[in-house]
Amino acid sequence: MKYLCLILALGLFSACNQKPAEASKTEQKPAATNKIELSTLASNKDYVCGMTLEAGGVNDTASYNGKTYGFCSTECKTEFLKDPESALNKK
Repeated sequence: MKYLCLILALGLFSACNQKPAEASKTEQKPAATNKIELSTLASNKDYVCGMTLEAGGVNDTASYNGKTYGFCSTECKTEFLKDPESALNKK
């Protein structure tokens, strides 16, 4: 999974947090306002895929050792929670 997100982060496919293009107009919901402030996070980096997080681009968070980490997707959060130390120690 982390390789998929890395490929997505490199732009070889669509970004992790983009919506599918084939949604019909009747199925679309108004865009949710992302209220996660970057200043509340330990870093502006998604430690799984390496993506730099920007305002409005944080889709999920997790707490670890008293700090809150942001992620571009729920998949990245899930991968982080499997082994947080390994993710945080990546170069």
